[in-house]
Amino acid sequence: MSALSIQALLGFVLFDLIVILILARSVGTLFTQFGQPRVVGEIISGALLGPTLLGPAVWPQFAAPEFLHCIIQPGMPQSPSSCLFPVAARTVIGQLGQLGLLLFSFLTAVELDRALLRNQIGRIALVGAGSVLLPIVVVIPLKPILATPVFKPAPVSTSGFTLFVGVMLAATALPVMARILQDLGLSQSPLGCTGIAASAVATVGLFVVASIALSISGIAGASGMSGGAGVAAGGAAVVVRALGLAVGYLGLMLFMVRPLLTRMAHRPTRPGHDAGGGSQFVAVLVLLLTSGLAAHLAGLTVIVGGFLAGLILPSQTAVHCALEQRLGELTRSVLLPIFLAFSGLQTDLTAVPLAAYGAVLLLLAGAMASKWGGGAVLARVSGLPWPESNVLGILMNCPGMIVLVIALVGVQNGVITPAMQAGVVLIALITTAMAGPLLTIFLTRTAYPFPGSHLGEPRKRRNRSAVM
Repeated sequence: MSALSIQALLGFVLFDLIVILILARSVGTLFTQFGQPRVVGEIISGALLGPTLLGPAVWPQFAAPEFLHCIIQPGMPQSPSSCLFPVAARTVIGQLGQLGLLLFSFLTAVELDRALLRNQIGRIALVGAGSVLLPIVVVIPLKPILATPVFKPAPVSTSGFTLFVGVMLAATALPVMARILQDLGLSQSPLGCTGIAASAVATVGLFVVASIALSISGIAGASGMSGGAGVAAGGAAVVVRALGLAVGYLGLMLFMVRPLLTRMAHRPTRPGHDAGGGSQFVAVLVLLLTSGLAAHLAGLTVIVGGFLAGLILPSQTAVHCALEQRLGELTRSVLLPIFLAFSGLQTDLTAVPLAAYGAVLLLLAGAMASKWGGGAVLARVSGLPWPESNVLGILMNCPGMIVLVIALVGVQNGVITPAMQAGVVLIALITTAMAGPLLTIFLTRTAYPFPGSHLGEPRKRRNRSAVM
């Protein structure tokens, strides 16, 4: 069929957004009735609209009516999902979701208590970096089980494939973690701030290592695993380039843009000047978009760009309140659910053959051991008590749909198969769904309130000196 006209594309985009928002809100509300965070239901809603239930495997004889304009890729069969959500419409919706991701990570950073962060820099760095390295180490012994034709495309190097799988397991979803902490009223507590900041550090490291893994896989695959010296040299150049871009972006934002913003914030304000006025609001948005663009060009995700832009923004109560009032509800209730639902549209959980579920279960065990157990141990080493360390480990074990973003890149670049993509997304759904109930259980053992109680203020510990 011919490509969609502009008017037809607009119609599909509007229709698809209506369906996504209604279903995301409905399924999210349903999941809250079972003690799950709303965000888990929003993720599931996307899977309900995607190929898992509405794909060719479930609807092999589907023949779409003419008005649906089923524009699909050559060689792909029609399905309800591909016809209701044409490729062109998905592209537009996906970009809206990325904008939501950028805004949400920005608002999350704006709301953080900077004083708490300054006092916990060492802890944040240890937990954030360790939560990336440990899953990669855990995957190495599983290499013989994973590096099979089911999961690894033949031309890809085993080392590049293994590193990429480790990166997928290492994912910690900053947006999902922040959303869960907000639902629990803990996003501005010391524990919540540490978890969110450690997740941001992990996200930076995650996308740097993912870039390295992709490049190593491509170099080794193209060379047919011959010419080891050339591959090693090329791999070294890739590592230097990825690290250089990341360090250059972070250095520019922290040591040039941040001092400039601080000087501007300390300028005397004119009489009658509105700190949350339109001009300043637009200026902050330009900063945010520029940071997101720079992070994207540096090979990092817009999540990093949004979070860092919010982190370097000077603490001005009027500006922060204006940002929250103008962007908060739209971002959390509309744009973020669009991203989460859109992510599920890209995954077909039926792609995992039954014989491969043993390997998927091993990956699940490795992910939990390295992220939950490893995160808890690292937090304890950094000085947190065991109850708080365990909660932080649970938070770091929440990958959300960042895994899907990375896995989709891996499939598109031929580093992993669709079966591996579906397997790691299934792991992400399981571990993300575990986060809410586990936090409900283990928060009762910490200094923080029960879920649903007063917003994030630590519960006073009972001690003998106070009683006596």
